[in-house]
This record gives sequence, structure tokens and C-alpha cells, in this order.
Amino acid sequence: MPSRSFELSVDLPVSGAVVLAFLVDLRRHVGLHALMVSAEVVGSGVDARGRSWTDWVVTDALPLGPWRVPMRYPARLTAGDGEVWSEVRAALGTHLSVHWQVLDLPGSGSRLVEVTTVTAPAVTLGYAAGQARSAHERTFARLPGVLAAR
Repeated sequence: MPSRSFELSVDLPVSGAVVLAFLVDLRRHVGLHALMVSAEVVGSGVDARGRSWTDWVVTDALPLGPWRVPMRYPARLTAGDGEVWSEVRAALGTHLSVHWQVLDLPGSGSRLVEVTTVTAPAVTLGYAAGQARSAHERTFARLPGVLAAR
């Protein structure tokens, strides 16, 4: 199946540890992520490498013309050593693989780098990748203000 990737980064006014704690709790993304309307934990554990993982059921509201169509999907976030991996299985055979890396900057603050790969049937890949990129860009634009207010 075809895929498209994009990379985003943003400098944040808080430590990498604060950023990671924020990122791994998808409930904090509701209202920040342009599409996400709810997220609930459905499982958690530790993998063979000692990294913690959390399974979520997420609901997004996707724009479709003048309407917003709800879509529920499973997501797994795995965290360890300043990094988070997210695997999302959305509708119509769409898969998003997201990797966040947080780097502490000299002095104070940190830099968040995200690489997202969207894999989908050719007929829906453009829409899925476009929606993902747009939503993630808006999230990155809002994130510094949200974290500064914490």
C-alpha cells in the first residue's frame, strides 16, 4: 500500500520530561488536536524492552464537506528513553505511524520532533495524509502556549 511521510518540529518552553508526560496522555490532546474529540484508555503494560505502552480508543471528527463525521479507532502509544511511538489503525485501511523524539535544549526548554507516516489505499491516501498533516501542524502551533500555561 502507498504511504506518505512528513516531519514537524517545535521548540517548547518546558523540559523534555514535561513534554513526554503531556504527549503520552491522549486525553490532553482533546481540544488541542484539531480532529480529536475523545480518548479513553483500554489497556496498558510494559513490552519486552521495558517500554511502557498504553492502548487507547480515540474518536475524531473528520471534515467531509460541511459535515464532521465521527471516526473511532484504536491507537497504541509506546514510550521510552525520550521517545514515543504511536500506531493508529483508522478506517478504510489507513495506518498512521508516529514517532516523537524530545530533545532538551541548552538552558531551558526542549525541541519536539515528529515523523509521521500515513499508509492508506491510493484512493484515500491524499485525503488521509492531508488531514493528518493539517491537524498535526495546528497542534504544533498551539502546543507551546498550552505547555507554557501549565
